[in-house]
This record gives sequence, structure tokens and C-alpha cells, in this order.
Amino acid sequence: MTIEQLGTVRQEFKPGLSNLIAGIILGALMIVGGGFAVYLPVNGVIQASANLPFWTANGQKGWSWGAAAIFAVIGLFLVVGGFLLIRWIRSLFSLRVHVGQNGFAVFQKNVTRVIGWSDIVSIQETHIFERPPLLKGPAKMILPKMMSKSFSVTTTEGEPIVFDGNTIKGHTDLAQMIKEETDPREIPWQIVEQHV
Repeated sequence: MTIEQLGTVRQEFKPGLSNLIAGIILGALMIVGGGFAVYLPVNGVIQASANLPFWTANGQKGWSWGAAAIFAVIGLFLVVGGFLLIRWIRSLFSLRVHVGQNGFAVFQKNVTRVIGWSDIVSIQETHIFERPPLLKGPAKMILPKMMSKSFSVTTTEGEPIVFDGNTIKGHTDLAQMIKEETDPREIPWQIVEQHV
């Protein structure tokens, strides 16, 4: 199916700006925090002229090779994770979904996928139940589980198209528009629950 065969565009969906900004801020904080976690042990090793014990004994203060290595590895993971998060968020800036009369089109970077309603094989709607990450340990049990939804559209060609509230603002409205077209065609729509 081509863009021209999509028909009149009924609605456009894209990522929420607040999610994109929050993702970039979180990625930047991970990079800064990771850089600081690498700087601290390196500075400790330099100040001690690399004369450090392998591990500190009880009551000893200061850096050891073991602690320096652990901090440095954690810091590197944070820096790499921050860069990967920002890269993923940047890829979402170009994401657009156009819903037309005869199907929908997904635009991302230089790739366009046009899916006709008859090209859809099945849809999986996943209800994810999880507690907000505000508290840790046993204290998190006092918070109720919240439900979020994600959708996976399996098509006759290519990988499934997956979207949720993190990638598309109004993702449930998009899912409803797809459902209105797939129900009359008796395309399977499965609902799955996940408890995290």
C-alpha cells in the first residue's frame, strides 16, 4: 500500500513533548551522574598515587581498588545508558502516525510504513499493572498498582508496530481508531495482563 492509497488523513498522532523533554533531562542526569561516579574514584587513585589496598578493612576510610572499580563501572554504565536513552528519545522526535480512511502510516526518520486495514493480522493489547517507582523496598507495597496499556499490531509485512503512552500521546485514541476498523473485519484482538 502507498501513501496515496491511504486516503484522507483523519488524525495525526505523535509523541508527547513532555515525555520527550523528560527523557532528555533524565538521560543528561544519567550522563552527569555517571561522569561524577567515574571522576571520584579516578581522583582518589591519583591522590593516593595509585598506592591503594585491594579492599579496605573494617574501620579504614578511603578508596580501594575494588571500590574504585565498582564505582567506575557503575559510572560507565550510567554514561552509556544516558547516551542510549537520549539517542532513543531523539529518534522519537520524528515519529508520526497518520490514520487514514484505508489504513495508517508510521513515519520515523527516513522510514515510512503504510499499513492497510486488511494488512493487519492481529492486535495484542497489554495491560501492565505496576506500582509507581516512588518508594523502595516494603514501603512500595502501600502504593496501589497502576495500569498502563501498550499495543502491538502484527501485520502481513515487517515487524509488529508497537506503541504505548511513552511513544505516542493519545495512544488509547489511536488504538480505538484501529479497533473501529479491525472489529468489522473480525481481526483478532487479544488482551493480555502483566503484573510487575
